[in-house]
Amino acid sequence: MSSIGAVPGQGPTPPSARDRLEQQAQALESVFYAQLFQAMRQSVPSEGGLLEQSTGEQMFTGMLDEQVARFAAERSDSGLAAAMTKQLGRNLPPEDAAVTAAPAAGSGNVRRG
Repeated sequence: MSSIGAVPGQGPTPPSARDRLEQQAQALESVFYAQLFQAMRQSVPSEGGLLEQSTGEQMFTGMLDEQVARFAAERSDSGLAAAMTKQLGRNLPPEDAAVTAAPAAGSGNVRRG
């Protein structure tokens, strides 16, 4: 349904270098949060309880921490991803140089006649 009204022969525009950098900085921030949650969970002693933690429970806890870390990075105001984007964005080419020119009129694969 999303192809209705789309120009034939043109696919979706690829994300810019800055967009990719922002996505990767956010992904790195979520890894940071996941490691933080894991370290916090390991700091609480689990021994001495009635039952030991099963392998399934350990897997679930790890996946839960990863998902919570992903949500935290998406909604975070810590500025970690923004700081990485700002620092690493200095090495990116200017935005107008990264934009590719549209093909000239009549240069497509249209056959007439």
